[in-house]
Amino acid sequence: MDGERRPALGPPAQSLLADGHLVLWTLCSVLLPVFITFWCSLQRSRRQLHRRDIFRKSKHGWRDTDLFSQPTYCCVCAQHILQGAFCDCCGLRVNEGCLKKADKRFQCKEIMLKSDTRAPDAMPHHWIRGNVPLCSYCVVCKQQCGTKPKLCDYRCIWCQKTVHDECMKNSLKNEKCDFGEFKNLIIPPGYITSINQMRKNKKTDYEVLASKFGKQWTPLIILANSRSGTNMGEGLLGEFKILLNPVQVFDVTKTPPVKALQLCTLLPCHSARVLVCGGDGTVGWVLDAVDEMKIKGQEKYIPQVAVLPLGTGNDLSNTLGWGTGYAGEIPVAQVLRNVMEADGIKLDRWKVQVTNKGYYNLRKPKEFTMNNYFSIGPDALMALNFHAHREKAPSLFSSRILNKAVYLFYGTKDCLVQECKDLNKKVENWMVSEWNCLIWKVSSFSTLATGAVAADSGKGWETRLTLLPVDLKVLHDANAGGWGAVGPRALHCHHNSQDTCFNALFLWRTNG
Repeated sequence: MDGERRPALGPPAQSLLADGHLVLWTLCSVLLPVFITFWCSLQRSRRQLHRRDIFRKSKHGWRDTDLFSQPTYCCVCAQHILQGAFCDCCGLRVNEGCLKKADKRFQCKEIMLKSDTRAPDAMPHHWIRGNVPLCSYCVVCKQQCGTKPKLCDYRCIWCQKTVHDECMKNSLKNEKCDFGEFKNLIIPPGYITSINQMRKNKKTDYEVLASKFGKQWTPLIILANSRSGTNMGEGLLGEFKILLNPVQVFDVTKTPPVKALQLCTLLPCHSARVLVCGGDGTVGWVLDAVDEMKIKGQEKYIPQVAVLPLGTGNDLSNTLGWGTGYAGEIPVAQVLRNVMEADGIKLDRWKVQVTNKGYYNLRKPKEFTMNNYFSIGPDALMALNFHAHREKAPSLFSSRILNKAVYLFYGTKDCLVQECKDLNKKVENWMVSEWNCLIWKVSSFSTLATGAVAADSGKGWETRLTLLPVDLKVLHDANAGGWGAVGPRALHCHHNSQDTCFNALFLWRTNG
C-alpha cells in the first residue's frame, strides 16, 4: 500500500489551483499598494502632528517649504537640503529630521532682553552660521561671503553683517551690535525691556530713554494684510521680521490695527512711522484706527503712514505716489530705504454722511470715511459683490489679474441686469455749499462703495459729503518714483476752517 503511487491531479483540479494562485497574486498586487499608501499617509500625518507640536511650543517662527529658493544647508547636520523648515525671524534653515535639535540648540531673535542691566542701545551681535544672503561681503576682509558649497560663514540677525569663518574673531563675537543700516527703524530689545521696567515703576518719560538713539530714530511699524491682492502679505511679514524686530511687525488679520497702533504710545511723540502693506481697504482700516487714537486723546502719538500697494486697484496708493501695485520687483530692504528717505506733505480726508429723510425715522445717520473717492451706483455695487465673494473664499483671489477679471465679470453682469438703472434720474438735487458740502438726495435704491445699502426702494435719502477736520500729512520723496509706477495725482480740496484736526500722517513718493 505504501509503495502505491498517488493518482495525479486531473485537469479540473489543476485549473482550480491555478485560479487560486491568480486570485492570490491579484489580491496581493491590489492590497499591497493600498497598504503601503495607507502606511505612508499615516507616517506623514504623524510627522505633521509632531512638526506642528514643535512649531506651537517653539520660540522660533518656523514655516514649512517644499523648495528653497537658493542653495541651502541644514544648520544642524550641515547637509545640503532642498526642502525643510525655516524661521522667518532669525533665518535658520534646517532639515525636517533636525528640527527638534535646532529648536533646542539655537536661540531666536529676542524681542526684549531678559535682563535690564544693559543699556537700551547696548547689545552684542547674534551670529548664526551658514546660508548668508547672496552677494554679501565680509565686514573684515571685504570679500564675498557664502561662495563655498557648504555650510560656512556667519551673519548677525540684527545688523545683517556677514563675516567669513576664518575672519571671525573673539572681538567680533563680543562686539556691540549697531543694528546696521536700518538702526533708525528698529525698536531695540533693550528699549522694550526698559519701557517694561518704567511702566512697573509708573514712569512715562520715554523721551529721555529715546534720546540715546538720536533724533533720527523713527521706529517703523509694519501692518500687513495677508489676504490682500496676490496674498504676498504673508511672505512680506517674514522678510520684515528678519530685517526688523518681530515685535513691530503685525498681520492685521490676526491683530487689528487698533491694537497694533498702541505700540506707538510706547514710543517718543510724533516719531513712529507705519508701513501699510495692503490695498485701499487695508489703508482705510488703518486710518480709522488712527482716528480712534485721536478720540482716545493719543494725538501726540499718531504715526506717519506709508503704503506698499498689494491690493487689486490700489487707487489711494497711486494717488499718493506709491504706485499702482507691488509684485516683489524690488527687495524689501529697498522698500525700507524708500520709507526712510520720504518727506511729509498734507492731504485732505472726507466724511460721507447718509441720512434717512422719511417719516418716523428712528435710525441714526450712517457715516463713512472717504480717503480719495466714494461711489453710488454700478461701480459701488461691483466692488461690494467682489468684496463679499473674497470674504467667503479668500484663497481663490490670489492673483491681481484674476481679481480684475472678476471685476470685469461683475461689471458685465451689471450691464445686463441693470440693478442701478436710471439712477441719475432719481437724484433730485445737487448742491455745493461755500464750505465744500455736497448734498445728494437719492429717492431710490443705491449702494455705497463702503458696502452699505443707502436706501430702500421708495424712501428718500440724503447723502452728505463733508470735509473731515483731518489734515493728513504724507511723506514725499522727490528723488525716487513709486514702486515702479506712474507719478501721483494730487487731491485738490479746500481746507475746513475748524481748528480741531487729527494730524494723521501719510508717506508720499513721487517721480521727481
